[in-house]
Amino acid sequence: MDTKIKAVSLKKRLVTLFFSMLSISAFTFGGGFVIVTLMKRRFVDDLEWLDENEMLDMTAIAQSCPGAIAVNGAILVGQRVAGAAGIIVATVATIIPPMVILSLVSYFYALFADNPYVAAVLAGMQAGVAAVIVDVVLNLGMGVVKTRRWLLDVIMVAAFAAAISGVNVIYIILTSGVIGVICAIAGRGRKPMLLDLFLCFVQVGLFSIGGGYAAMPMIQAKAVEHYHWLTMGEFTDLMTIAEMTPGPITVNSATFVGIRMAGIPGALVATMGCILPSLIIVSLLSWLYEKYRSMDAMQAVLACLRPAVVALIASAALTILRVVVFAGGVVSAEAVQMLYVALFAAALVVLRVKHSNPILVMVCCGAVSLIAKFIAG
Repeated sequence: MDTKIKAVSLKKRLVTLFFSMLSISAFTFGGGFVIVTLMKRRFVDDLEWLDENEMLDMTAIAQSCPGAIAVNGAILVGQRVAGAAGIIVATVATIIPPMVILSLVSYFYALFADNPYVAAVLAGMQAGVAAVIVDVVLNLGMGVVKTRRWLLDVIMVAAFAAAISGVNVIYIILTSGVIGVICAIAGRGRKPMLLDLFLCFVQVGLFSIGGGYAAMPMIQAKAVEHYHWLTMGEFTDLMTIAEMTPGPITVNSATFVGIRMAGIPGALVATMGCILPSLIIVSLLSWLYEKYRSMDAMQAVLACLRPAVVALIASAALTILRVVVFAGGVVSAEAVQMLYVALFAAALVVLRVKHSNPILVMVCCGAVSLIAKFIAG
């Protein structure tokens, strides 16, 4: 993989990295694991700049670090492809789509959240998102199975069972890492307002480990209860919009709160505060990963983390699928939405058989859902 990366000039790598992350971030619906699946398709399958094991390792590191998984993943991929310049380019490209979209949506958020046609498009696209994630889970899962190491299969199954049972993902990652260590041992004002926004979201980015949903209680504590920037009703709308729009949920939330309180400067400051801890911590871990990943002990740890990552991605797919298939997320025969079941099944078949572009698949699912909404009135 190093040979293929070095064969491309730095300028071309940076341009490709920027537009790849820009397009991926613009179609990231449903949280950080979605962007991981799209990055895998782009950088592993299409460009062949990374291999599957590297992508799984990076996902484990991104999941284990504070901050949004999507931003952490972008930092890791950027560093791997083009060093420090790659980190900056990948991070900027990742946050541009949610910042632009959320800046517009925040001005019209009530209309956006209540529009049935927008909701229909997003619901259809989520069916495509679920299919994209399941497709990646099948590809990565088969890679784990092909290692013919029963312990890794057990970790993958156990991690999936734990994830869908509500066990905190940090415990899953840490447990998998400990197993790897054991294996290694065994084998061997305005300004005050802007400052408050920045400091608030630095804390959110630093202490919210495990993805966007893990950050929500802290954002509520800060924005609603401490600073009184939002009412509880506005915070509920924030959660809805952050989940419905592309980009990392934590970054979306920072942009929304920032622009509501201090306009565009507030959005910029809050977003930068949110991603700053990730930039520092993940950049350091990325350097350590590159330096020590060939060590036997590190390989043992990473080998045990990979099946757990596959299981966590599968759990994310199941969560999205439950919301899409069952109206209101209530699991019952009466709540089944056959349109989205059909969209998911068709999307998964196209992804598995035709290996189509996942972004195109999601767009088509959204279009079909919108057409169905118009027909149904």
